[in-house]
Order: sequence, then C-alpha cells, then structure tokens
Amino acid sequence: MKKIFLIIFLFVFSIGFAQKKKKAKATKAVAEKEVVIIYTLEEAMASSEPRIIAGFIKQNPGHEKNNDLKRKLVTIIMADNSIEAKPTIKPISKDKIEKIVSNNELNKGKDLASTAKAATPERTVTYASMGSSSKKSEPSEQAKKTASLLTHLFSNDPNNNEAYVNIKNLSKCRLIVKISGKKYYNLDVPAKGDNFVLIEKGDYVVTTSVCDAKYSSLKKINKDIEIQLNVAE
Repeated sequence: MKKIFLIIFLFVFSIGFAQKKKKAKATKAVAEKEVVIIYTLEEAMASSEPRIIAGFIKQNPGHEKNNDLKRKLVTIIMADNSIEAKPTIKPISKDKIEKIVSNNELNKGKDLASTAKAATPERTVTYASMGSSSKKSEPSEQAKKTASLLTHLFSNDPNNNEAYVNIKNLSKCRLIVKISGKKYYNLDVPAKGDNFVLIEKGDYVVTTSVCDAKYSSLKKINKDIEIQLNVAE
C-alpha cells in the first residue's frame, strides 16, 4: 500500500513540476529597445569599423577630429589588412590620402568606389586560390555591403529611399532576424554582437527568436534606427 502511495505521489509531483517548467518557459519574453543611432567620438576613435567612423563624421560635419577620422576611414578601406577587404591591395599613399581629405570628397555624397578609383591607379586584385595559383575576383559581399552603407551615410540626397537598420543582439544566443514588407531581408546576428542591413523605407514586420522567446513587431521604418534585443529579466 505504501509503495502504491509513493508511486502516485511521485507521478503527481512530476506532472506538477513539468507544468510549472512549461509555464515558466512560456512566460519568457523579449526585451526590445529602439533607438536613433548616435555615434560618439570615443567610439569613432577606437573603432576599426568603417560604418562607425563614417557615421560620426556624417553626424558631426564640423568636428575638429573629422580630418583625422577621414584619413583613418580611407586607410581602413584601402589597406590590404582591411576588415572589409581581404585581397592583397597596395595601401593608398599618404599624399593621396591628404589629397582626398583636402578635397573633402567624403562629404559630397560620392560613391566611395568612385573616390577610390580617382585616388589610385587601376590595380589588379588577387585572391589566394585553393591551389598554388591565384585568380581575379570581385569584391566580397561584405565589402559591397559596407560600400553601399558608406555611400548611404555620406549621401545628402533628400529623395534617398533607403534606411539603415542595425540589430544589436544583447543576448547570449545567435539570432536570425527576418524583416518582411516591400521586400524580404534575413539578417544573421551573432550573440553579444550586431549586424546591419540597408532596406527600402516602409512598413515591415520584424520577427526572430531570442533564446527560444518569440519576437514579432510591426515597424514603420523611415529613418536610420537601431533595434536592441535581449531576453527580458
């Protein structure tokens, strides 16, 4: 009789524990914060990411440190150890950097690809192949993406129909963010990291799963924004 009572007690306890665990899991929510992207001088001086440096220059056109930041920006883009470009490229010379900065070309809304072409002679870009030989190759998708973002940041065109969306992942889980609307965009965001995308302005539904917590939000995106996501405490 005692054995039967013990079995029944354990069975009821296990059911109650499972339901409590399921309920706790179901109540997990996503903490969201939408902010206007503002870059500080400290971030721009310390960063090696072109978008942060360019963003500060764009937001602070008359800052005394802008010439130094423009030199840094051009060097990062053109240097052969650039984060955005992996091919072997001869770094731009100091004289040519000074010429670009003195002409203030970065603030005229010109495509950086055009700026780079004007500043340096035509060159052959090579990538290491699987074998011992090398081959010509187009810029990487990341390089094209960064170039498009920089062109967007430096453009003063009032009819620009694109907006820059940065997803900042504050959680410990990787995110796959879907942005659905006029067009569809998928963004892979590492844990404790961020990623960005240029989209057409309009109404979108942003969905993802943050450490098993479902997130869905309707966004009217008509300006550059940052969306910060985390698991609610």
